[in-house]
Amino acid sequence: MKSKILGYKELLKTLVEYHITLVERLAHEGYDRQFSILLIPYPEGNEERIRELVSPLLRNSDRLFYIENNLIALLPGADWNGAMQVRETIAQALGITLGEECVVEYPTDGAEAFELISNLYARFDDIKEERPSPPGP
Repeated sequence: MKSKILGYKELLKTLVEYHITLVERLAHEGYDRQFSILLIPYPEGNEERIRELVSPLLRNSDRLFYIENNLIALLPGADWNGAMQVRETIAQALGITLGEECVVEYPTDGAEAFELISNLYARFDDIKEERPSPPGP
């Protein structure tokens, strides 16, 4: 059975909340308390193509979302550097060039799901604003 790319911000928020709870519980047993979420703008949106190109590159624990023309990956146990490596691997697989990074790391960039996701989208909005507008007609 093919796995679907997950959607909807509420599902992402729920999964991040769950992962924060799990990470905090496991921290008492010596596990890392970190994970990262990355966002890659990708307006093409062909779920079948994305799945074929990207899914084999991710670990079983990673989760990929396609929300509002953006790929969002939840990467358990990955710090910022690990997320950047995944980002570059995904970009190469999709044949796209990426500008500035759009990554948040728990707990550095937020202690709760809403804060992490808000910070991720705030970084994305900042990046969009910094891009020069195309010349008019």
